[in-house]
Amino acid sequence: MTSVAAGPVTYIVQADKWTVRNMVLTLDKIRQLWFIVQRHRTLFSDLTRGDFENFVRALLARNTMWFEVWEYDVIIGIIWLTDLELVTDATIHMAFFDRRPLEKVGVCRALLKWAFTEMPLQRLSVTPPRIYKHTIRLCERMGFKLEGCKRSALLMGGQWQDQFFYGITRKEVEAL
Repeated sequence: MTSVAAGPVTYIVQADKWTVRNMVLTLDKIRQLWFIVQRHRTLFSDLTRGDFENFVRALLARNTMWFEVWEYDVIIGIIWLTDLELVTDATIHMAFFDRRPLEKVGVCRALLKWAFTEMPLQRLSVTPPRIYKHTIRLCERMGFKLEGCKRSALLMGGQWQDQFFYGITRKEVEAL
């Protein structure tokens, strides 16, 4: 695992063949992400994926930090932290375009350790929809604990989906 900060683009952590870098949101980057999201029927909710203005609002939301996940020289996913105004309890979101999230336990754990080192977080939450079975397994392998379920909370692919709530604390991350 490596952590580097240099210039406007930094890479935060690196593990195996994956690198997590901060995302610099340019108009070209927003268009690139919009194109990728449109290819995946259940990436983001229908309310965001189906509406460019809502998508841009999500990208530009206050107290949000965006990262790109690279496999060598190809972007294969994005990770973003929201609710950072709460300081001690933020939410992490993960989307892997290559549909192989379970391979990335190491780099995702490295990002967790980075986040808890660089920010005064006490806990992180993650809220995957029930249909994201691989993401749920990734969260569990990263050390997140199931805390509950919000029924019929997300409209995805034209269907209402349950949303799980997972959490991980500073003490649990330090033990990884």
